[in-house]
Amino acid sequence: MPDRPGQTNPPNVLASGVVQLETGFSRETINADGTQTINYLYNTSLVRLGLMTNCELRMVVEYSGTRTDSGSQSSALQGFNPVSIGTKIMICPEKGILPQTAMNVAFTLPYVGRREFRPSFLAPSFFLLMQNTLSEKLSLGYNLGLQWDGEQPNATAVYSISPSLTVAEGLSVFAEFYGFSTEKSFSNYRADMGCAYLINDNVQVDFSAGVGLNTAAPDSFVAFGLAWRFN
Repeated sequence: MPDRPGQTNPPNVLASGVVQLETGFSRETINADGTQTINYLYNTSLVRLGLMTNCELRMVVEYSGTRTDSGSQSSALQGFNPVSIGTKIMICPEKGILPQTAMNVAFTLPYVGRREFRPSFLAPSFFLLMQNTLSEKLSLGYNLGLQWDGEQPNATAVYSISPSLTVAEGLSVFAEFYGFSTEKSFSNYRADMGCAYLINDNVQVDFSAGVGLNTAAPDSFVAFGLAWRFN
């Protein structure tokens, strides 16, 4: 099962020796004080490698851009984001009401990427990824974690919950609520929904769109992408 679409990542781990590429595009719009900012991920690519039966290696590479227009002035900036490397480790399978659980640990590196996009220091993140099977077609995924931005000492708490429903062979839909909370700053709440279609056993395409739920969040965002497994 791919990590995309959506913010809520499933706890499954790739089998040993399997490589999976998950790539896509996203766009978010922010309007504030007469200024419009549009943030793009022209390409975000997650490469996953199954290392053992309960562990995989992961690397994220992104090319992003931002455009700002205040009416009288405009600016644009684009380039590579810093690379993130990490692992997903299976903790336990689903058993009764106990969810299938995995841990995702990642580190964003301050050494590569466009200088304006790099953190000053190594930026870690730690997530618990959980999922319960509610029926043959319905599942509930939820994540809870902490991430640092490489600039401030305080961590940001990240949380999400997402039911997913299989509506036809190969086609699933999901809805999602998620948020970001940092000490002494406004929380950022968002909601989205979307779908994923499994073209065959190894290729999936997806689409999602969402809105911000408070003033600290983007006004709207949209994403689409592809996941490709190489056995």
